[in-house]
Amino acid sequence: MKGALLKLLILLLLPFFAYAQVGVGTLTPNGMLTVDASSGTTAALELVAQATPTTNLANGQLAVIGNTLYMYDGSRSKWLTVESTAIQFGRDGSVDNDNLHYGGNLTSGTAGALMPLNGTIVAISAMGGSGDDTNINIRARDATNTNSVNETFALSGLRYIDTAANFDFDAGDYITARGRDTSTITDNVTVIIWVKWRQ
Repeated sequence: MKGALLKLLILLLLPFFAYAQVGVGTLTPNGMLTVDASSGTTAALELVAQATPTTNLANGQLAVIGNTLYMYDGSRSKWLTVESTAIQFGRDGSVDNDNLHYGGNLTSGTAGALMPLNGTIVAISAMGGSGDDTNINIRARDATNTNSVNETFALSGLRYIDTAANFDFDAGDYITARGRDTSTITDNVTVIIWVKWRQ
């Protein structure tokens, strides 16, 4: 009788434990897993560096690859750094088939933001201050000026936003932005490019 009662009790409590919250260093977890190391001198979590994971990938997984924290981006099917870097281009005055200035007053089409690591352009925004809608060209080029990215987009209503961009470039490539229309004039154009480092 005791054995049957114990089995019944276990069967009744099993669903509770299967969906219970777990606390490490706390008796009152706030999430499915809460690690509270506030009273100790040891780090709350250690992720040991590993080679780039290639199996059982799911959106949102974390991995330390080398000495950098990456998150798997399921929509882009690649490991990207948790942090992102913004690269800004702009030009005061008219943009009529002209290079936008990168990081100051640099206007050469054969120089730009030199990328230290393999990466992916993950977002682009652009804005014109006044004038006509125009086309803007984003390029990532290697040392021989060969394009790995050559993307042209139109400012519509003098605005453009792409938060789903997915353009890969390699370490050593440099990124440029340029107005592409000779028949329209757009004044005071800015372009911001967000990149994440890629494995």
